[in-house]
Amino acid sequence: MVITVSKTSYIKFIYILFLGIFSVSCSANYIDVIKEVESNLYSQNYDKAIPIIRELVKEADSKDKLLYLMEAGVVLHSKGDYSASNKAFREADQIAETINVSITKSAASFLLSDNESNFIGENFERVMIKMYIALNYLCLGELENAKRYFQKLEFDLKDMKHSDATYKQILLARYLDAIVSENLGKYNDARVQYKNLLELDPNRRDILAERYSLAYKENDLNDMTKFSEGKFALPSFNSSLSRAELSPEMGELIIINEAGKTAVKESRGRLLDDQAFYLALRSSIEVAIRSGSYQGLSVAGVLALIGSAENPIPVYKMREIESAIEFNILINSKNITKMNKYTDYSDIAVKNYNENYNSILAKNVASISTKIVIAAVASYAAGQAVASRNDNNQLLGSAVSFVSGMATGYAIASTLKPDLRCWRTMPSNFQAKRIYLIPGDYEITIKSNSKNFTKNVKVEKGKPTFIAFRTF
Repeated sequence: MVITVSKTSYIKFIYILFLGIFSVSCSANYIDVIKEVESNLYSQNYDKAIPIIRELVKEADSKDKLLYLMEAGVVLHSKGDYSASNKAFREADQIAETINVSITKSAASFLLSDNESNFIGENFERVMIKMYIALNYLCLGELENAKRYFQKLEFDLKDMKHSDATYKQILLARYLDAIVSENLGKYNDARVQYKNLLELDPNRRDILAERYSLAYKENDLNDMTKFSEGKFALPSFNSSLSRAELSPEMGELIIINEAGKTAVKESRGRLLDDQAFYLALRSSIEVAIRSGSYQGLSVAGVLALIGSAENPIPVYKMREIESAIEFNILINSKNITKMNKYTDYSDIAVKNYNENYNSILAKNVASISTKIVIAAVASYAAGQAVASRNDNNQLLGSAVSFVSGMATGYAIASTLKPDLRCWRTMPSNFQAKRIYLIPGDYEITIKSNSKNFTKNVKVEKGKPTFIAFRTF
């Protein structure tokens, strides 16, 4: 990398840099922006959380619109306003299908900060948008509409199956699709999804019970024999809530629990305290200085320009793991069974980010080393220009170089901020359980470590009833 800096380019560089300071200083930390929404969500004060998130959606510019809509969708879903939640998620889905980072924004993110780039979400996050839309339809009792979205979602999951890591598959979506397909008489679709679930996670013994249930509905004696082991694992209960054989008199209760708080991005702290980043950056700067043959510049001197800079690469951290375990289900105060975890969103988010860490590091090292070498060269050139105009006064030139270097160093350090935007209102994981019950009114409770979450539900003969909990 060879860099030459004229007086004009130096002035232009300083202008862009200080424009960057203004831009970054005016950009609030995302954690602070969403803090009040989260606080009210986790205290189940939805009437306070919803107006705040709606205002954030209304005021959001194009680069953040998708994220705020995703957050709004979760908050509204958690309240149980499934129609309003779908309105937010459908708008988010439209953006996710079409959004692209513009060339202008890509260039700005190189000069300034990743906070200036569009939030476009990851593949698995865009799939989750569709899954929430389908889940909302299920909670509204609209199985046909839910199936339509599961079909759209299946296209994305198939694409991910061939192009992305297995751990990013949203198993809950496949499981719910199977149940919906059964109840719509699309038995082959259900078989395919159960097969997918076992291929993706061979240890899912609970699927044997689902296969037996499917065979029972189809009156497929061969499959009933083949999956007879599942008959004894099937959670089916009589009116006294004692275990009973599956019968046509029963209805289905499908409980979805969105458990805990998802892992989120946090600052890693000071950039130069990160050994891997420091060594990579030092090496890149050394190569740049040597290739440009810049006299008067040292690696230590250039690094000193950003001594106070924050690490621009955040770290994903888990939150309150104890609130995200598979808790017991109580029906009419009787301990019946346990939830089954299908999708660990926190695990997916953390693995995905860590998997991409090396490429993120390389991108940031290239960007930062370019910035600070330009700054150092420009500052040194400014000092030499002053010295030459003042009878070769090297002391004055050194002073100008020092002051200029300090100013540009501060400017660069101010633009190096981690992009902490992430889908913070998401649960840590998604759990589900299908239970067969005699028709009637029931009180359903999920008993967590800290509190109980209760809903009342009516189960009807031969029909599925979907209910969603959000536990913390």
